[in-house]
Amino acid sequence: MTAPARPRRNLGYLLLYALAYGGGVVAYVPLLTLLLPVKVEFLAGPDKIAVLSAATLAGAIAASLANIAGGMISDRAMDRPAGRRPWVWVGLAGTVASYGVLHLAASPAMVIAGVVLFQLALNFMLAPLLAIAADEAPDEQKGLVGGLFGAVYPLGALSGVLVTWSPGVGEQMQFAIICALIVALIAPFLVLKSRREPVEAAEEAVAERRAGGWRNLTLVWLARLLLQMAGIILFAYLLYYFETVDHGITAESLPARIALLSGITAVLVVPLAPALGRLSDVTGSRKVILAATAGMTTLGLAVMALLPDWPSAAVGYMLFCCGSSVFLSIQNTYAMQLLPSRRNRGRDLGILNLTNTIPAMAATMMAFWLIKADDFTPLLMVLAGLTALGGTLMLFVREAKRPAA
Repeated sequence: MTAPARPRRNLGYLLLYALAYGGGVVAYVPLLTLLLPVKVEFLAGPDKIAVLSAATLAGAIAASLANIAGGMISDRAMDRPAGRRPWVWVGLAGTVASYGVLHLAASPAMVIAGVVLFQLALNFMLAPLLAIAADEAPDEQKGLVGGLFGAVYPLGALSGVLVTWSPGVGEQMQFAIICALIVALIAPFLVLKSRREPVEAAEEAVAERRAGGWRNLTLVWLARLLLQMAGIILFAYLLYYFETVDHGITAESLPARIALLSGITAVLVVPLAPALGRLSDVTGSRKVILAATAGMTTLGLAVMALLPDWPSAAVGYMLFCCGSSVFLSIQNTYAMQLLPSRRNRGRDLGILNLTNTIPAMAATMMAFWLIKADDFTPLLMVLAGLTALGGTLMLFVREAKRPAA
């Protein structure tokens, strides 16, 4: 018997959900790209690369476990009226608390422990939050949902601009502002009533999922792994990369300058991601758009590697951010269409989330092998090769024909 199809969601619902996803982005982008490197540099001095790498590795392991566990636990809540939302609340509370622990950290070892706690709480929150899109958004709107993810991703960069705008703002106030933003963005969506589809899938949707099978899911997983590897490694060492660029900017003002550059990039991503996401809904095909945005990412990395002066590095960084943001956001919801089991979506998305955490583990090794005497060119060229391969893999995905949205 064919189960009823999920109803289309109105724009208000989609916007609230996208803002909640943006709250998750605000939770980690300014911390991991700006505030944590500054704290590590202050506490560890010349050992900053080693300490940041250790924190990244330990945090990645914690994130992997928490995301899968959070997804599995929220799967068990699918038959309850509130669905996954109570577990998002638990993760949200833990994320805010972890910021307090990080603020109190007074040694490299305490910072590493704080990062582990942060990643456990954050990923326990993100796992059920992301699975809600798979539960409640129909496939013919998933491109738009992914595009909205890309549109709100720059909130992370904008929050970085906000908390680094004035050199007089201390760490305590920076952390407090970020926590307030996280709660303000996520809480409104969580109070909405759960609007889930029947657990049993419609026959047509099952047939579409099986058309490409595990081959498609594997290609998507590998492509995402490669793009995420480039993004996570670059963002982990972004501040240190720009310290090597010929720019004539003081070390004290560099974080604010990087945050401002990221904010400018956000203005470009906001209209681009939803437009391309909606285009993928209308055409019924996503792989060409994904391959093209991966190509933009590759070009940006190559420019950063080969032209290490401020104007060129800034343009390369903007190309990288635009391309990777659109790719990862649209591909995020695309992968949801390929999941084999509706009762285990949280768990399966947690496994797919390993494409976020495995690269963080690789960052430790790649940093030691490829960053030589403040020269980031070898690292950036390797990352450019990875993103080019990821875009190529997307061209081999076999898409089932479906009506345009």
